[in-house]
Amino acid sequence: MSPGTSPRANAPALRSTSPVAGLARRRLGPVAVLAQSVAATAPAAAMATSPGQAMAVAGAPPSALAYVAATVVVVLVGSCIGQFSRRMVAPGSLYSFTAKGLGGVPALAAGGSLLVGYGFLVAGALTGAATCAAALAGRLLPPAAGPVPVAVGVACAGALVAGAALRGAGVSARLALALEVVSISVVAAVLLVLLTRTGAGEGADLLGGDPSSPFGPGGQGLLLAVTAFVGFESAGALATESRRPLLVVPRAVRWTALVAGLLYVLAAAAQSVVLAHAGPGVAGAPVPLASAAALLGSPALAAALELGVLASFLGCASGSLTALVRLLFTMGREGVVPRALGRTGRAGTPGPAVLLAGALAVAVPVAVLLAGVPVQDALRGLLVVGTCGYLAGYLLVCLAVPSFLHRIGELTPAPLVRAVLAVAALAAVLAACTAWALAAGGGWVLAGAALVALALARALLLRVRRPLLVAGVGLYDETRRQDVLGGRG
Repeated sequence: MSPGTSPRANAPALRSTSPVAGLARRRLGPVAVLAQSVAATAPAAAMATSPGQAMAVAGAPPSALAYVAATVVVVLVGSCIGQFSRRMVAPGSLYSFTAKGLGGVPALAAGGSLLVGYGFLVAGALTGAATCAAALAGRLLPPAAGPVPVAVGVACAGALVAGAALRGAGVSARLALALEVVSISVVAAVLLVLLTRTGAGEGADLLGGDPSSPFGPGGQGLLLAVTAFVGFESAGALATESRRPLLVVPRAVRWTALVAGLLYVLAAAAQSVVLAHAGPGVAGAPVPLASAAALLGSPALAAALELGVLASFLGCASGSLTALVRLLFTMGREGVVPRALGRTGRAGTPGPAVLLAGALAVAVPVAVLLAGVPVQDALRGLLVVGTCGYLAGYLLVCLAVPSFLHRIGELTPAPLVRAVLAVAALAAVLAACTAWALAAGGGWVLAGAALVALALARALLLRVRRPLLVAGVGLYDETRRQDVLGGRG
């Protein structure tokens, strides 16, 4: 630098505004970011439902081991995601990460998969919340026949979650965290009481396992265990809005996977005793732990558990809606979807994206229920399709790691090995998830696959008609001039 030259004169050219301007940049603390991943994962609802369902097909001891194996797989996936989230701040999260590793068309395929994953998980969580609310109401009032009460519950839950999202990510995250903390506490307390009452007997073998599973009992148990973790990465959706995103987001993703895995393993081990004492068939119930509590003569505990699961489902809907909205916002800014979805309001929230996502997340399950699909079939179908969408997104982002690191000159053996292991595990789980769902009745999976196929077809069409747009997808937050040089932003 020549004498008398200002340091600012030699500063690199920087934007005066970020590509994601409008979001409330750098306002959320680490707790709010962690809350996003925890809420989307919904560990309380998973603790109350997933272990019992895994035991119904795998038996008690294999199901506990399945959660250990699933934790290892998810930690590997989180490590792959961390390769990007330590270097990039992107509200589109996995979509933007895939773009930087594999290019535009694979990124749009990942985006379509994630739209299906996030959207169907929101719809499924709203349906689960409405189902629990209807069960609670049935304990006090004569149960109402037909799907209308659950459909009304879905609409009410959707309005609550969308209203919180419109007020800003901070409000939504605090609501989700409060709901999940209460839910986990309730589920853990009920499980501890039931475990104390039943004692550590030898009844776990009553749960058996399903020898007719096309993947073997252990394989199907692993599949169910992995699905309990979907959403753990969604802290990345709030990267732009967090104060120290390159540090906070990877930590939130990692700790969510580890803590959720620990909770699931403990819940599976405890339920191997509780559910066995409740008798055969309980493990296949919609909320196995609540059914066990009722059969063991504790209707008050069953009601408390249903309330906790209701709160957890609401938290899951809130966290998943936040991730869905940030993805729509990113795509709207790029022009991949209508640009109106990339607009934000005074609260720094993409209001049009919230309204559209919330409306669709309510409309789909309401339409399905009013069409005569049984509530439990609708809930199971929505969650299965959502899980397949998530797994496809995870698979693509793990595939993107080696090329991304090679491109920036930072590829080393350790992340390469982790990426290869994660891809192999995810491919097997995704294939098992799809085949299992097709064997059980393929309508839901075919619907989800059709949506992803439409997204891919649109990506290929854009590749031909607007190649520059496709080449530039993967929007991320960039350092602004005032971030480096100071001044008003």
